[in-house]
Amino acid sequence: MIAAGRFFFIVLALAAFAGGPAVAGRTGDDARPDRLLIANPSRLLEARLIADGFVLESVERLDALELSLMAAAPPRGVAATDALRRLHAEFPDGIIALDDPFYLAADARSVRGKFSDRQRVLKSIGWQAYGATVGAGIRIGAIDSSVDFAHPALQGALIVKRSFTSGKAPTTDTAHGTAIAAMLVGKSDGTAIAGLLRGATLFHASIFQKSKRGPVASSADFLRAVDWLVRSGATVINASVTSQTENPVVQFAMSMLSHEKVILVAAAGNRGPNGPPAYPAAIDSAFAVTAVSLDGGAYEHANTGDYIDIAAPGIDLPTTSRRITSGTSLAVPFVTAAVARMVQMCGVTPLQAEERLQANARDLGPRGRDSSFGWGMLQAPRCAAPQLSARHPLSTQ
Repeated sequence: MIAAGRFFFIVLALAAFAGGPAVAGRTGDDARPDRLLIANPSRLLEARLIADGFVLESVERLDALELSLMAAAPPRGVAATDALRRLHAEFPDGIIALDDPFYLAADARSVRGKFSDRQRVLKSIGWQAYGATVGAGIRIGAIDSSVDFAHPALQGALIVKRSFTSGKAPTTDTAHGTAIAAMLVGKSDGTAIAGLLRGATLFHASIFQKSKRGPVASSADFLRAVDWLVRSGATVINASVTSQTENPVVQFAMSMLSHEKVILVAAAGNRGPNGPPAYPAAIDSAFAVTAVSLDGGAYEHANTGDYIDIAAPGIDLPTTSRRITSGTSLAVPFVTAAVARMVQMCGVTPLQAEERLQANARDLGPRGRDSSFGWGMLQAPRCAAPQLSARHPLSTQ
């Protein structure tokens, strides 16, 4: 007699074979995940995977996240989605998900060729053009595409790099990663937004692989990057990346972050007001950032939702790339820099910095927090405790 679990996978394999073979163990060029991720797998679950013919590709410990992460490919011819449904039914308490794809939170639809003046951008949030050592001693992280380290804006910048692409070739498109890195720790040519935290050490994790549809990354590599950045001592992580999927493994891992030590600042997404939530921004523990114009106007392609926390400039910005000028990804570095600067300047925790920045934001749209602007437009850090209105959740603390 064939065991129930084994029989299930044999039937699935035969059905899939009739429709053509499947390749397991990688994210294909169509970005459909064909492997599973399991957080803290039990011995019983691991035994079931082996018995049913899964290929255990890796098991690793992500110490900063207090997480054991397993990647497993289903038996040949078995769709990962079908395997996931079966495992959820048999192990309802297991933390199991597809190795869902991540994408850059870039938006090429709004290249207009008319850029805002650099000084006007900084003035809109009250940010001073500090000197070359303003970020000295600060450690920040970024998860993005590869960076062009030969770019003039990054000469002399303190950047520690590491690649997480599961052994595959990284994307050769460095425009996005370079623009974000320059905004954080680069030097300006007088026109581009750069050096918000010049002098800080940037730990840069490139996670994007080359594919036919452009840069794509896996959830597993995203988590490996987060783990490395936390272990490197980053107090804030700039995540100008998005996923369309509410991934249980990623959510569990993010819940393991100590927000007294590190905050993940994430792009709200560029799929429009009616678009689905973007992750990791929509995870409760993330600091979700949307893009607005200098006068506080909404970005037409920005996501909306009750997960939006704060807004920052992100439209027609002068960056190191004329292709990367608008989008929620460009708003993120302003908030990343503000959190890091407040931690350094005011001696607060990253969580306290987030709370104060929300309370100090310039209200936009309907009074109080709303689904388009969150708490409003970011304002440069200040150490005085904010005067909270009765409408702000922190006012009861």
